[in-house]
Amino acid sequence: MSTALQDLLTPADVAAANALTRRWLVGRDQLPSAASGLGIWPLLAMLSTGAVDETRAELLAALGADADRVATLPRSLLDGVRTTPAINAALGVWAGPEVVLDPDWAASLPVEAVGALTGDTAADKAHLDQWAETNTDGLIDAMPIDLDAPEPIELLLASALLVRTEWTTAFEESTYAPFPSGPWTGLEQPRILRATYHDDVLRCTGDATVLTVRGRDDIDVLLALGGDGLAPHAVMNTLIDAVDPAWGRPATELKPGERAVGVHVSEYMGSAPQTGPEIGAATVAFDVTDDLDLTADKGALGLVLAADRTKAQFDRLTAKKLYVSQAKQSCTARFSATGFEAAAVTAVGMAMFGAVPVFEHPHVRHEVAFDRPFAYLAVHRPTGLVLVAGWVAEPALG
Repeated sequence: MSTALQDLLTPADVAAANALTRRWLVGRDQLPSAASGLGIWPLLAMLSTGAVDETRAELLAALGADADRVATLPRSLLDGVRTTPAINAALGVWAGPEVVLDPDWAASLPVEAVGALTGDTAADKAHLDQWAETNTDGLIDAMPIDLDAPEPIELLLASALLVRTEWTTAFEESTYAPFPSGPWTGLEQPRILRATYHDDVLRCTGDATVLTVRGRDDIDVLLALGGDGLAPHAVMNTLIDAVDPAWGRPATELKPGERAVGVHVSEYMGSAPQTGPEIGAATVAFDVTDDLDLTADKGALGLVLAADRTKAQFDRLTAKKLYVSQAKQSCTARFSATGFEAAAVTAVGMAMFGAVPVFEHPHVRHEVAFDRPFAYLAVHRPTGLVLVAGWVAEPALG
């Protein structure tokens, strides 16, 4: 049963986490091809419980929750995903030999999450890389942190997230039937995926269309196609809005001859009466990876003070004077004919400052073609929690 996550995370928690994802992604100069705001969220919560004064206030504002709730978020997230088969998450904290963690702060973490940095860079890197690889089932094989930086890492906080699901309706894949139009028409052997759905999985507004690709184990992946005048950031913003099932209207309400973004409505003669929606979808397989420096997003993530060596205040974390010297994320996402998988490892390093019928029945078919760059996100269906999101600039090739 995958009920625990929605029991442990309140609607307010989900709204706050999704708001962080929106603010972070839409605020970037360029949309990443793969990213996870959820990977950052628990680390900010952990930092906030160790911070004081203005540093703490800034982190809490970014998290959109009060201090009491933030203190329980990392454990709630871990406990919830453990009963959700399609998601795995892990947290880790490693302290250097000169850092003694505050007992109350450390007590809020699972015992297995706390480890040590030995100071031997090669040995520590091998251990951290193994942790990343193990907790992402090999999708990410290295911890995105530089242990050889001029300012030594004295404390490392990390999260690992793995999402894996199979489609309830698989696609048929082809590399020899390209899109008839659009910017991807001339690509050599793009992996084009086609499927037919018989429920309302396609919604639209005047400037965007969103397809919900349903996975097993409570995971959906949403694909958003924007109108010609809609910039990538606006498409992503719209896609996050579309996590709400009330967004837009079913594309099946369109009549033959009517159009929406990327949607064509036609009529044909079928072998049996039409008993429900018939939606044909064509998209592309994608396999994308991004490595992000989160210090470029300090304002959106509430890390301005935390990353300032002269202003950071983490007195409830350790007696040592620490500040966030590195914050990075490696994220990968793969969308194929059979399913979706994604993984993210996020790390915050702290330094000292220092199916031959007779066709006689009329049917209406609604077709959508994702034949140009589009946005996507993976969402936990019961809660609406956004897990991974990104922008597909190019399809995977055969």
